[in-house]
Amino acid sequence: MQGLRERGKMTAVYAGEERVKRELGKYGEGVSVAAINGPELTVISGREEAVDKVTDRFTAQGVGSKELKVSHAFHSELMAPM
Repeated sequence: MQGLRERGKMTAVYAGEERVKRELGKYGEGVSVAAINGPELTVISGREEAVDKVTDRFTAQGVGSKELKVSHAFHSELMAPM
């Protein structure tokens, strides 16, 4: 994994899967749902800039989020070379 060109980012969003998917449809290039950890907790993963755009959009809507401290954007297209 250390040889991957881009490491990406993961963020937990305090919103349900369907709401997150709707937002990804608008801003989703380079970011996807990585995990559904609860009814109102969805993890997104992908290119750093794309994850930040989606997270900023949720923040503007009053939805909280938390960046995950991980080495790579697991469960995203960035892991495909592995």
